[in-house]
Amino acid sequence: MAIRLATQSIGDALVTSLRERILTDEIRVGTAVTEASVTAEYDVARQTAKAAIERLVGEGLLERTAHRSARVPSLDETRVRDLYFARGVVEVRSYQLLAEKRLLTSEVRKAHEEFRASATGSDVASIVQTDVEFHRALIDSLESERLSRAHGLVINEIRLCLAQVQNAHLLAPGEILDEHESILAAIRDGAPDRAGEVGQQHLDHAERELLSYLRG
Repeated sequence: MAIRLATQSIGDALVTSLRERILTDEIRVGTAVTEASVTAEYDVARQTAKAAIERLVGEGLLERTAHRSARVPSLDETRVRDLYFARGVVEVRSYQLLAEKRLLTSEVRKAHEEFRASATGSDVASIVQTDVEFHRALIDSLESERLSRAHGLVINEIRLCLAQVQNAHLLAPGEILDEHESILAAIRDGAPDRAGEVGQQHLDHAERELLSYLRG
């Protein structure tokens, strides 16, 4: 029986469905996602399947090596440490700059409330997506096209980490919400040092829990 898609363009709906299945661990690490398998599961054209796979490769949720099918990448210590290192370089300094300006846009406040709503539920894909959008809104409020682009590359790929944290129940969404609010409070108060400190603590907390889980 073909899997039903939500009412969107077929391509967008296909990407959404595959993304959610990856983030909720229905499509497991190491699983090959091929044009043939996607075409058969969803009853879509092969070209549509190919385009969806390439979008997810671009988002870092699938990876493709030479002459091999796209697969869900595995999370090891090296990958996790590098992702959180890169994220920290971009985000922590950005929070300091936002605090210097006391800059909290309506988009940031909206994204925060959307994460708050997701945090009361158990939909992993929604929790991950609203978490990503919160941090993306903060970076985007600095209005630097290149900074946003660099952050987008990292935050897209780090969704695999965020999803693993939720799937393994390593951090409650309420804890993450409290840490977000600490970042916002430091920005609102015009406290750059504190904004950088709580921003780094937020990343270190998730990284530490995830690395401990991977080792165990």
